[in-house]
Amino acid sequence: MLRSRRLQRSVQQELKRRTVKVRVFPNEAALERLVSAVLVEIDDKWAADTKAYIKWECQDA
Repeated sequence: MLRSRRLQRSVQQELKRRTVKVRVFPNEAALERLVSAVLVEIDDKWAADTKAYIKWECQDA
């Protein structure tokens, strides 16, 4: 749960960092394109990383 919050916070911080620089979007579609591009970039980084973000093994077994 804590790791999920950290990941969520880091995604939110990156989105905020990128959108604050632009400040004014000409329309909603422009904002959606920027946010989508940032999320794809983050996904690519996570996919290329060898570090496991979720441990699938059951601790009780």
